[in-house]
Amino acid sequence: MGDILAHESELLGLVKEYLDFAEFEDTLKTFSKECKIKGKPLCKTVGGSFRDSKSLTIQKDLVAAFDNGDQKVFFDLWEEHISSSIRDGDSFAQKLEFYLHIHFAIYLLKYSVGRPDKEELDEKISYFKTYLETKGAALSQTTEFLPFYALPFVPNPMVHPSFKELFQDSWTPELKLKLIKFLALISKASNTPKLLTIYKENGQSNKEILQQLHQQLVEAERRSVTYLKRYNKIQADYHNLIGVTAELVDSLEATVSGKMITPEYLQSVCVRLFSNQMRQSLAHSVDFTRPGTVRLCAQGRVPVVYPPKFKKNVTLKIA
Repeated sequence: MGDILAHESELLGLVKEYLDFAEFEDTLKTFSKECKIKGKPLCKTVGGSFRDSKSLTIQKDLVAAFDNGDQKVFFDLWEEHISSSIRDGDSFAQKLEFYLHIHFAIYLLKYSVGRPDKEELDEKISYFKTYLETKGAALSQTTEFLPFYALPFVPNPMVHPSFKELFQDSWTPELKLKLIKFLALISKASNTPKLLTIYKENGQSNKEILQQLHQQLVEAERRSVTYLKRYNKIQADYHNLIGVTAELVDSLEATVSGKMITPEYLQSVCVRLFSNQMRQSLAHSVDFTRPGTVRLCAQGRVPVVYPPKFKKNVTLKIA
């Protein structure tokens, strides 16, 4: 209970921040009122107000640079405060940036009193041309933007029919409105409430844990199948060995009563005992029917040599 009370103010502050972010105005008023009645202090979220004021300042600076035609200041702020993931990955941001470059390229043609300064105009056109050859090249296959790639090479764009729309009075205000809406949207997204951030991070963490557990399960199942195959083989070899052992015991007992053991039978026993190796090599390298393979001893007895693991030799009687 003590831990809950210690963090209650911060938790209530997180709820308040989220309600404000999601624009639950009536709910926020009721929530704040009830907290006040119950004497529950609302902790202000750290950095929230600072982020808001800083974001507004950046927006104002960008809009001011847009209005003044200050190309360098604008794009320095643009690249500093608009993340590359948005600038390079968001289609709307890419299109907006293209039109912003057009705005600055023709700014002097539209708003200069009298004849624009040629050196300054050439500098702006050159800047736009460089953009088209580098980052702007990504939109060169888009029908909407294709005509504008000729803009730097047209002597007087103001009278060219392809660029007539750019010099209409409504074009710049409409572009400015798009810029303001975009900046507001980006600002709101960057000021994600801490409660939502915690939820997302927790969800991502759970997702990663589930992926790891799934991978471990797949690996465990793979090992289980491998071990099961090994177990089945060992079990089969064990039963085979038991069967062969029983037969050998019976055969050894039979020799006592004079029953003969044939070389073919010995070969079949060896094949059964060492099936994996014998099937591949023994049948081709050892022939129990060839002379010399079985050496006759005195009184018609044959020495049976067991595999290396067997230490004892047994002499069997053959025909």
